[in-house]
Amino acid sequence: MRRRRLLGIGFALVALALGLGPAAPSAQAQLPGLPPLPVANLAPVVNAGLDQVITLPGIATLTGAAIDDGLPIPPVLTTTWSQVSGPGTVSFSNASALISTATFSASGPYVLRLTASDGALAASDDVAVTVNPAPVIPPITDKIAPALLALMQADPQRLLPVIVEMQAPLPPFFGAPNVDRALEALDLLRFNGVAVAPLSLLDSAAGFANAAGIDALSLVPTVAFIHHDATVGPQPSAAPPVPPATADQVSGVYPRVVRADKVWQQGIAGGGVTVAILDSGVAADADLVQPDNRILASVNFADERLTSDPGGHGTHIAGIVAGNGSRSGGEFIGIAPRANVVDVRVLGNTGSGRISSVIRGIEWVLAHRAAYNIRVINLSFGAPARLPYRLDPMSAAVEIAWRRGLVVVAASGNGGPQRDTVETPGIDPYVITVGATDDRGTLGRGDDMLAWFSAWGSADSNAKPDLVAPGRRIVSLRVPGSALDTLFPDRVVLAQNGSTYFRLTGTSMATAVVSGAAALLLAGRPNLTPDQVKALLVGTTQPYGAWSGQVLPDPIADGSGLLNVYAATIAVPCDAAPDPGLLPGGFPVGTLFSPTPVPCANRGLRPADGFARALYPVLFGSPLQWQDPLAGGIFWPLLTWDTLVWNSAAWDNFAWDGVAWDSIAWDSIVWDSAAWDSIAWDSIAWDSIAWDAFTLD
Repeated sequence: MRRRRLLGIGFALVALALGLGPAAPSAQAQLPGLPPLPVANLAPVVNAGLDQVITLPGIATLTGAAIDDGLPIPPVLTTTWSQVSGPGTVSFSNASALISTATFSASGPYVLRLTASDGALAASDDVAVTVNPAPVIPPITDKIAPALLALMQADPQRLLPVIVEMQAPLPPFFGAPNVDRALEALDLLRFNGVAVAPLSLLDSAAGFANAAGIDALSLVPTVAFIHHDATVGPQPSAAPPVPPATADQVSGVYPRVVRADKVWQQGIAGGGVTVAILDSGVAADADLVQPDNRILASVNFADERLTSDPGGHGTHIAGIVAGNGSRSGGEFIGIAPRANVVDVRVLGNTGSGRISSVIRGIEWVLAHRAAYNIRVINLSFGAPARLPYRLDPMSAAVEIAWRRGLVVVAASGNGGPQRDTVETPGIDPYVITVGATDDRGTLGRGDDMLAWFSAWGSADSNAKPDLVAPGRRIVSLRVPGSALDTLFPDRVVLAQNGSTYFRLTGTSMATAVVSGAAALLLAGRPNLTPDQVKALLVGTTQPYGAWSGQVLPDPIADGSGLLNVYAATIAVPCDAAPDPGLLPGGFPVGTLFSPTPVPCANRGLRPADGFARALYPVLFGSPLQWQDPLAGGIFWPLLTWDTLVWNSAAWDNFAWDGVAWDSIAWDSIVWDSAAWDSIAWDSIAWDSIAWDAFTLD
């Protein structure tokens, strides 16, 4: 910024050209008897220095310069610093000195002026100083999750499960900075507790520490946050069933309730699309492996696996997603009966896992998504949401998967009918969160009801769930001898041909229904993005319960309504123009059908802090776009990647919708870089969710 007011410059140039300056010889002066011409006084030449960007409580060092011609005589050159504009006040250490310092009372853009005067003429120059606010450095306790603080106070000596998340690395970036940060966190845990495993997905590491160790970790400047590595699992509900179920009321008709059968008639059944089932394991049931084995891979990130699925929960989920009804002669079929699955075991023998095991499972999925064409992640479990999604590690993990092209479907939880009971990661605004209906075992939707246990609402005021699907007394695959099979023999369902299946109730089952629907969409239109899949599923739901007499506890309790996968399949996705004569997916446009795009999803959202920190090296150097150029009194357009303090204020104001995610340098992030085999979960007490706590019918 330069605003020069050099008074008398034009006259001075003329004088010099005519030889009238003090150093130029004058022919007239050599003639005897003629008086010398007067010498013209020139205004001082002033330079206020380069524009600056500082961060509070920093002080700007002003390095001005001024030159004068020594006139008039005697010379009386004086200089003065002053404030022209700015949101606060400015104090100068020595306002009359060329070299001074400036202290600012508030952040924002300022203009300072250096004025020089020789007693007759004056000139000035301006310098711009952008003052960023002080970085928000929370008190030490604010770096520790509240739930973890409570456990520390209750028993200071107890080893507690923690996830230590690091601050974003600083440029220049070499190699795999996310792995380096994760290994740093692991080393910190070795010194202050028990190290378990690095979590490169979130620049973090998992382990255990007591109160003293956690306090010591919080003092490390490069530690961003210490999370409670909480227990996850299919959450039970203590609420009694309302209304009570009749003895023969089971739902094997749920594919027809959500109209998946009409999609099958178009030749689309999920073929070629793979769904990652993060759960208790997936057994090799005939409905998944005959005539072809569609379980493409099995990995374990929980305790020792003695059988494929010791709980029985994950296999039931896989059957809802992709069972083909081989054993039942087609009586009990899943939503996408030709889809593939990968078995990512994150829940142990007790029916529970940890947040870290889920994050590790997501890392594996990201690393192998191309090899197996994994397009959907099913998360039929959750943990109580103790933090807003911005601070929640599972929210950050699922957002990274979402941005990398994976549709994430999560259960809302079974804590209803109270408000704000949605669990993590279902609280995250980006993912597809699913609540449950009771289809009453009938094809008609007029008698359907929102299930009494279906959780809704979040403390972040996100309208969750996004939609609902059948989730009561759902018939799917049985694992004989598993924990659930042993505990609930009354839930065994006999097919007409004598084969046995199993029924379970919960938002876990409804989540699997929607994951299967996502697989059908992607089988028909493989180029759909996760945002488009969400928009199609949420924007094409169907009404239900017209004569059930039920009054919802809140209009948002069931999201946009009941899943209608056929309508989603033929709808026009957001940001895509329909093909003349055909609907996206190859269906002919009838004369009475006028398709319009569904509303876009996930616009104007702000990601979790852990997402922003983990992807900082990927985003670094990309165009900076701001929602409000003057937010918080900062003139954001002047800031660069090198001068910007990246914290919550920047993440709030950054225009995330403008990021070209397909073109950023994903190769700088390394997925699945750390071994998990060395974890001895049994060496430290595990908070279990006993399978027999699942009292839902």
